[in-house]
Amino acid sequence: MPQLRLMGSDVDQVQETAAAVVRALQASGEVQVGDVSVVPNKRGPGTRVYIEVLLCPVAGPTVTVERADRPAPRSGSRALPGTGELRIER
Repeated sequence: MPQLRLMGSDVDQVQETAAAVVRALQASGEVQVGDVSVVPNKRGPGTRVYIEVLLCPVAGPTVTVERADRPAPRSGSRALPGTGELRIER
């Protein structure tokens, strides 16, 4: 999973920056923010913040196709449907 990592020696500054980045990502509409993890630096003072980022699925237009006519039921089955007027709603 893609992640962003913010790190620095000033814990408050890193956390404030991470909060601003999360707000900006959430407002974009193109990505979805996953887990946000705050861990201390391995070397020296400070902190690291990991932000998981996922792409939002692309939502296209919804198309519904319905027959305008209602053919009478037939006995037996056909390989292809009968021709009729189609109505497409968007």
